[in-house]
Amino acid sequence: MTRRLDHVGLMVADMDAALAWYCDVLGCSVRDAWANDETGMRWAHIAYGEVPIELVYRPGLEPRPAAAAGYHHIAVQVDDCAATVAELEARGVTVVFPTSYFERHDMDWAFIADPSGNVLEIVSYRAVDR
Repeated sequence: MTRRLDHVGLMVADMDAALAWYCDVLGCSVRDAWANDETGMRWAHIAYGEVPIELVYRPGLEPRPAAAAGYHHIAVQVDDCAATVAELEARGVTVVFPTSYFERHDMDWAFIADPSGNVLEIVSYRAVDR
């Protein structure tokens, strides 16, 4: 049996704000979007690299509180963590943890948050063979 990660689902408090943030800030593109008129729920699959992110909106959902149990973060790899985080911060993105060096993995890393409080880790590896 072949196994691979198919997609990652994130609950969002405002679908329109989430789509704007992921597309405008991270450069994602919408692959598919649909809604259930009876429940008011909305879904969107957005492309970011090889694994799509599924945004899910449910009416009445509040932004995620900090330090909640469950989902922690999604990590995205970029060419230069410090430059990427500086650019995102200049565009108004919330930086949860500033760029730091993690010697064990020879990488730079930082955490940012989307408008619903979902955390994303931004990483870049210093070794050329990664």
